[in-house]
Amino acid sequence: MNRRTEQFSAIFGMLRLAALWLAMLLAMAAALSPAWAAESSKCGVGLALWGDGRHDDTAALNAWFRGDPVFWGRTGREVGPQIADRVFRLSLPIYIPSGTGRSIVHFQFLWPERKELVSGGMIAAGADPKQPPVASGLTKIGAGPNEGVPFPSVTPRPAPHGDRADCLVS
Repeated sequence: MNRRTEQFSAIFGMLRLAALWLAMLLAMAAALSPAWAAESSKCGVGLALWGDGRHDDTAALNAWFRGDPVFWGRTGREVGPQIADRVFRLSLPIYIPSGTGRSIVHFQFLWPERKELVSGGMIAAGADPKQPPVASGLTKIGAGPNEGVPFPSVTPRPAPHGDRADCLVS
């Protein structure tokens, strides 16, 4: 090997050693960080709810109505107990159980494959699991007569926040 090749080889070796050292420092800092430790025990990001009419929001909207934590796809912020002024593209039915305290106002549910639209008004699942959700001011296009009618069912419980085996994945 000539001298120039030896110099490049030495410099490359030092750069690799520096990169490895930096990676180890970052890993140690993350492991020791209280915020990282707290986050590692949660489900992580969870399901993303978009409400833009382009993404399929079926799984995330069902999880949200069930009381599970769901995050806005655009901002990463957790969706609160009320949603307003959004359009949801859906592929399957939406189930709204009682007792979760969730409500949605001024919305559109679109099922493009079935050519159905439900818009409105308001749907509220109050805090009492024995009372059905309340819907008012809904407009239905292409929906059957039994669509949007409450029926008794067992209220599902949200997934435990600390158990990764119960985390939803989108």
